[in-house]
Amino acid sequence: MWISNAGFCSVMIVFARIEDDKNITGFIVEYDPKNPNGITMGEEEHKLGIRASSTRQVFFNETVVPVENMLSERGNGFKIAMNALNVGRIKLAAACLDAQRRTITESVKYANERIQFKTPISSFGAIRQKIAEMATNCWVGEAATYRAAKDIEDRIELRKNNGKDTHQEAELKGVEEYAIECSILKVAVSEFVQKCTDEGIQIFGGMGFSEETPIESAWRDARIARIYEGTNEINRMLSIGMLIKKAMKGHVNVLEPAMAVKEELMGIPSFDVPDFSELFSEEKNIIKNLKKLFLMVAGAALQKYGEKMDKQQQLMLAASDILIQIYLAESAILRAEKMAKKEGEDNVKEQIAMAKLNLFHAIDVIETAGKHSIISFSTGDEQRMMLMGLKRYIKYVNMPNIIELRHIIAEKVITKNKYCF
Repeated sequence: MWISNAGFCSVMIVFARIEDDKNITGFIVEYDPKNPNGITMGEEEHKLGIRASSTRQVFFNETVVPVENMLSERGNGFKIAMNALNVGRIKLAAACLDAQRRTITESVKYANERIQFKTPISSFGAIRQKIAEMATNCWVGEAATYRAAKDIEDRIELRKNNGKDTHQEAELKGVEEYAIECSILKVAVSEFVQKCTDEGIQIFGGMGFSEETPIESAWRDARIARIYEGTNEINRMLSIGMLIKKAMKGHVNVLEPAMAVKEELMGIPSFDVPDFSELFSEEKNIIKNLKKLFLMVAGAALQKYGEKMDKQQQLMLAASDILIQIYLAESAILRAEKMAKKEGEDNVKEQIAMAKLNLFHAIDVIETAGKHSIISFSTGDEQRMMLMGLKRYIKYVNMPNIIELRHIIAEKVITKNKYCF
């Protein structure tokens, strides 16, 4: 059920089990309504959004598929399906980014045109805050998506050139290695677009609730992004679950760095004031500390629950929020730093502001998720030590003025009358 584009497709990718095989196999199945070959379609689903897309149930009854239509090898379907999901997740992120760009542009245009108290509503601080946050989320989502896409592309090329993998194997393995990042992007950017369209409606006010405006359909269409390609809850748990699986197999070392963080917390902290005069020097230091915080939480939880960690779903959701925010914040800082080196700091002050604003918000999310995690599985001295570590690792030396950062970002978007980054 819920087969997208079923109403007008002529070719389907179908996964099924051959006889008593343990694993499923992928097939290319052709469909001709005049010669249906045992294929029947259900009625069109009437959906909240994405109404231009046909969605139906598809039924197979003794459908004949030639052996040459088998995808890859017999029994290899699960791997193909999982990698299709991985690719689908990063592609979904890219699609959501464009929806955000369009929504921001429409919202800013309306805010500049809408006059209240003899002045455009884009001059009001409450509206400027929304515009700045919408633009920041979009720009950060771009940074993370471009970063992951380039990493995947580079890994595929590396595998192609090593002479050991075929073209198909290189693509399958290359994407699979970044499955965690694909899940992170799917969650983060789908939630960004939902928030963006919701704030767009607020900027439009009563008009935003009308079908006459593009914001109404944008809001409805955005809602599905948190559901398909695996719900955000599933993807959150997958990101942590895959990391735990790699740790259990020895592919990723989590416990040793976690123990090193624990020893650091038991030692006497340095009271020296570091030199943060260079651009992003403090932000990079915070990112380093946030990674220590994640290792502290994940390592302690893994020690307690081991392979049964997957039963602790609320803990996994909280841990994934920490992981997601670190990846987004680091991606934004790397992007802004690269732009500053290439174009000069004065020419990218809005991008610098967005990277700093995003990190500030990331710390808020991480602090809450960290507290929930630590309190859920620890007690006594261990809990007190970890909560102390949480405070240490989220600490700023020079707290940013987020109202000023928002002003810098909003001014550029409002002046350009569109999303302009």
